[in-house]
Amino acid sequence: MTYFIITGATGDLARTKLYPALAEMFSYGQYIGETQFIGAGRKPYTQEEYQQLVRDSLGIHDWKLDFIDNLHYIQLDFDTILTIQNFIRDYDIQKGDRIIWYMAIPPQAFGNIITTLSDIKQQYKDIEYTLVFEKPFGSDIISAKALNNQLAESFREEEIYRIDHYLGKETIQNILALRFGNTMFEPLLNNHYVESISINVWEERGINERAEYFDNTGIIKDILQNHILQTLALITMEAPVAMEAEYIRDEKHKILNSLRPIQSKDIILGQYISSGDKKSYLEETGVPTESKTETYIALTAYIDNLRWENTPIYISTGKRLSETKAEIRIKFKQSFNYFSHIDEGCNPQQNELVISIQPNEEVYYTVNAKFPGKGMCIQPVKLNFTYEESFGQRSQGAYTRLIQDIIEQDQSLFIRADEIEAAWNYVDALIQSNTIKERQLVFYEAGSNPNDIKLIQSMV
Repeated sequence: MTYFIITGATGDLARTKLYPALAEMFSYGQYIGETQFIGAGRKPYTQEEYQQLVRDSLGIHDWKLDFIDNLHYIQLDFDTILTIQNFIRDYDIQKGDRIIWYMAIPPQAFGNIITTLSDIKQQYKDIEYTLVFEKPFGSDIISAKALNNQLAESFREEEIYRIDHYLGKETIQNILALRFGNTMFEPLLNNHYVESISINVWEERGINERAEYFDNTGIIKDILQNHILQTLALITMEAPVAMEAEYIRDEKHKILNSLRPIQSKDIILGQYISSGDKKSYLEETGVPTESKTETYIALTAYIDNLRWENTPIYISTGKRLSETKAEIRIKFKQSFNYFSHIDEGCNPQQNELVISIQPNEEVYYTVNAKFPGKGMCIQPVKLNFTYEESFGQRSQGAYTRLIQDIIEQDQSLFIRADEIEAAWNYVDALIQSNTIKERQLVFYEAGSNPNDIKLIQSMV
């Protein structure tokens, strides 16, 4: 029997991500085996109150909700080991049973929970344990190493799942299929044929009511260190020995270790200011008036290996931009210009492979083709597919896939200890407290097009 414990069961992450994922899983009949889902928290809830909270969190939907009647709630305090002992006794958890501890809680609580669960594991050695951690895992290289070392004292790496929900997105998972399942792409993805790679993750919204979290985090820790570096690793890694978790993670780790140290000339850090009815970052509720937290970063990264030497990787991510979009653009080098004599109005362009993650899940390749009619007028056209059109269904939610993989003990989409440390090591120089105090920020107007962000005012 498997017991899937959602700690922080009444919190925002559980209500906005995990319960919709469970609803999707049960509605589409995905296999979960003998798994009992249990919400856990410090607050006292009756079963009826908890089940109603889950119903309310789902809002308007077309999911089947029968599963809610089988959800349980337990009051649990990780500072009091007795409450966990009582849970194990009350549910009659036996040798060979498995407990999945999903940490839907603030990351500053991870250390105490690891200590408590380590003690529990010493007492109940015949139970299988799985620990699931949300990002951010650590706040810098030192804290990430400390957490990894603390975990390693009592738990094996196979028992630890570090989540980056971006890896659960169907389009991100499809990167490996596109690269290694198609002869037309893989031979071209190197510095002989690729001029540049762009990875953009833009958000139109600001920080909403997350000032306490975001001001201590910033866009570097929130997006760059995890989502973007994981995406970069997948798009540039070498072919794994096999499409299995350890081989895939081996190759990602090699890429993260090969990233060239960031130089000041290759980076811009920004913070949004007011524009029209949009507040500035410093005007957001809960943000300190002299905060130097970055809400935007533009970075040129390089990978120092044979395949990608001196190929620029342009990274751009931020909040309060002109649109919400996430995409990867691979621009191929200009071929010999056979069509230099073309008529005005014809517009051949460099080939691009574009993987669109948001708002539309789409992959397309631009090629140049002759426009119908007399003459050789060349224009770019798109060869594309979308998931809904090609497969007749929408892709499932990222958390739906990740929860399924946790239950099935597939770690392919989860981050290993050495990966997380390599990613923190890459950004560490940017997030040290002395660096933050001395950093220069570019101010950009809320709603700016990321391609047109200009230096409005600098701040030391």
